[in-house]
Amino acid sequence: MWLLCLFIAQDPTFAQFYQFRTFLNPAATGSEKGLNVAMIYKNQWNYVPGGFNTYGMSVDVQSARASSGFGVTAYRDVEAKTLQTNYVSGSYAYIARITKNINLHIGVNAAFVNKSIDRSKLIFTDQLDAEVGQVPGGSSSNIVLRKVNYFDLDAGLLLRFRYNIHDHAVHNSFGFAVHHLTRPDESFQNINTKIPMRFTVSYGAMFPISRGKYKRNVDFYVSPVLKFDYMEKLRVYNAGMFATFKPVYAGVMYQLNQYKNNNTHGLIIIGGIDWDLGQDDFMTLNVGYSYQLDFTGVTSKSRGQHEVTIRMNFNKVAIDGPKKKKSKKIDCYDFPGKNAVKLF
Repeated sequence: MWLLCLFIAQDPTFAQFYQFRTFLNPAATGSEKGLNVAMIYKNQWNYVPGGFNTYGMSVDVQSARASSGFGVTAYRDVEAKTLQTNYVSGSYAYIARITKNINLHIGVNAAFVNKSIDRSKLIFTDQLDAEVGQVPGGSSSNIVLRKVNYFDLDAGLLLRFRYNIHDHAVHNSFGFAVHHLTRPDESFQNINTKIPMRFTVSYGAMFPISRGKYKRNVDFYVSPVLKFDYMEKLRVYNAGMFATFKPVYAGVMYQLNQYKNNNTHGLIIIGGIDWDLGQDDFMTLNVGYSYQLDFTGVTSKSRGQHEVTIRMNFNKVAIDGPKKKKSKKIDCYDFPGKNAVKLF
């Protein structure tokens, strides 16, 4: 039964994809000033013994002088204590200043992936009987390898731009990424099972709604967010809206999964807190939680999907590259004042 899942398995997906930015798009590496540390945990399909659990962490830093970002991303994905995926990658992004209010980020990501399978926990069709159920004895199914290692390559573009409404900046982030450019072989049976390329389009923005007490800082923002993934016969659509009022934010997203002629629908509820800590706001700590309720398909019985994120930004930390004679600042997209939650 689990063997079938191995050959149609897809990449891990996250409801709070905007927090795990370097995994979403390598061009987001170093997109925010300072040193950024993100951690994510996802739990789903609890009705399956062991469930599906994903643990991820990323670190990226911006070098303003070098107009670049450098990052490392890792995750571990465990499916029903049977299939394990360990992933580690390094990413680089060049930040080109097009105009005062437009930056273009160009990123690449090189990854090493290890997959392992516990055959003893698999049940194959030739071990099942219509009357007695599972029958003792082994299976004739041929799993040659217990571990598979491969290298992978991703690339992406990220356009960040702003314009003003009543002297307050509206920030926009539009990204496009291509994953699995090398189309590595992940087969345990030596049958040349190549991973299809995955294309990701994402968009997020922050619109100021009301001003603060002294009309100098914006207190309340609304943020539309969109993401689309295309991977062979699978299409995943995410669309939602956030409201932020420092230090809290909340949002709701709708998710549609299309695989061949089958559609599944889900509703994602998200909330979090964004604190400025330390002297001179040395660190910003963001803690988020999301719950996804699926209405159709197998996942409707999964007891929901839980996700927890922690993101830390040390905005005083940076890598200094070679000093340029006419260095141009690339951090022109900092949100004004202390009253904005940096989701994108």
